[in-house]
Amino acid sequence: MEKNAILFLVISLVILLSYPLIMEKWFGIGEKKIETQEKGKKENEKIEEKSVFSEEISPVEEKKEEKEKKTFDAMEVSVETDLFKAILSSQGGVIKTWELKKYKESLKKEAKIIQLLSEEGEVYPMDLNIGGESYGDKVFQIIGEDINLQGRKEKEKISFIYQGENGREKIRKDFTFHKNSYRVDVRITYTGFEGKGVLSLGENFGITDWEKKKMVGFVGPISLVNGKVEKDKVENRGEKVQHFGSVRWVALQDKYFISTIIVPKQEVETRVFTEKLGDDRVTIGLELPQEALELALYAGPKEHERLKALNAHLEEAIDFGWFIYGSWSVVRLVAKPLFAILNFFYQFSHNYGFSIIFLTCLIKTLFIPLTHKSYTSMKGMQAIQPQMQALQKKYKNDRERLNKEMLSLYKNHKVNPLGGCLPVILQIPVFIALFNILYTTIELRQAPFIFWITDLSDKDPFYVLPIIMGATMFIQQKIQPTPMDPRQAKIMMFLPFVFTILFLNFSSGLVLYWMTNNILTITQQYVTVRFLQKR
Repeated sequence: MEKNAILFLVISLVILLSYPLIMEKWFGIGEKKIETQEKGKKENEKIEEKSVFSEEISPVEEKKEEKEKKTFDAMEVSVETDLFKAILSSQGGVIKTWELKKYKESLKKEAKIIQLLSEEGEVYPMDLNIGGESYGDKVFQIIGEDINLQGRKEKEKISFIYQGENGREKIRKDFTFHKNSYRVDVRITYTGFEGKGVLSLGENFGITDWEKKKMVGFVGPISLVNGKVEKDKVENRGEKVQHFGSVRWVALQDKYFISTIIVPKQEVETRVFTEKLGDDRVTIGLELPQEALELALYAGPKEHERLKALNAHLEEAIDFGWFIYGSWSVVRLVAKPLFAILNFFYQFSHNYGFSIIFLTCLIKTLFIPLTHKSYTSMKGMQAIQPQMQALQKKYKNDRERLNKEMLSLYKNHKVNPLGGCLPVILQIPVFIALFNILYTTIELRQAPFIFWITDLSDKDPFYVLPIIMGATMFIQQKIQPTPMDPRQAKIMMFLPFVFTILFLNFSSGLVLYWMTNNILTITQQYVTVRFLQKR
């Protein structure tokens, strides 16, 4: 009975882990659609409220702007820091390109630098739409020059100003860039217009790879509204989704990178607009609730500590609960502390491979009492196997009496038939949580271990770790108490082969965890048999 329960759990785990691979290969099914609902408002509702706040620019400042005025022809300015390069254009006062200097598409020497933004898009970041009219094709005046923050300067500002022909309409965009930071302080001001403005985050800004049909976190438009993370999965071209409420940030993200507009001081009651522009083309925008607003732009990696330091709950964009095609609260509950412990070990080891080994040792140490009881229970079950078979033969036509006699047998011999299952049950959430961490956190992306393992988030290129893992699992099965039923014994001995095949395409970090856990289990079983059991 105990072996049946363990067998059921193991086979269930195999099915759970292989399901997405089967669905992807045979049926072409990718990630599950996440439905979103508008909060009490129609999608295309037109807003007629007038702004109640405006900012006047002093005559002194206007003279300074006129003096620094370059030309009304479209121009571009470049920004370079230790972390990124960007190009901004006076046509629309928008961002045209954004390149991350510290990240490449792969570990190959010829690999390209990560481009968070492509010039091929229709809508660029920081495009302002007022009353249904986009000002992305208007030429703005530039106040400032090319910025380079690789030296001693800590920050530098550049501004874009548009003046309407009637003299009343005016738009000003101020960008303040900081040394060694992906954050940009943004101030948007517009006066003399009817209706409210919508600030766009551009097309696919922050999405470098859609990674269709893969076991990754949510890719696309995301926002924090009314304290809840909203993920908008828009399916059809031209389809729009909007949310109304207390907005903290809006963003576009993939598994590892994100661009976001943040309301840094407090949540603002306003609207968020999401729209699908075409295949793998989306945009998201924030309605500006007033004519002058202090914002922040973050465009970079989804590093947990960097996002947390923004004090905007942006770290919630990292879905620690993601597994296969959805977000599970139990996975998030386990994954967050595991990730914190993993980073703690990394501070000392400076190698995530060794951090995974240390974490596995810690988990195994906590499970030592349970594992010992499990082994003792399995030995007890093995000892009473002849009596169990005799009862099954004697009461094969009386199920109720058989169950009663079996319970009596367990009680007399102080054996728990499910005692061997508990460590397996507790290990499954840990395994899934590590699966999630290795596949969704940028800290593990392209993280090297030793020798040929250059990326713990990717599979072992030579399949050495899966083979060693399979061998350790086989040894573990050999030294465990075996069931009397020869068919069960054969099935249990076949499982290492199944797991080896399954783990061939898993991340090397996950295989390293399972292999280390097997080695520690073998060691504990040896000590138990060699020393503790004799006592």
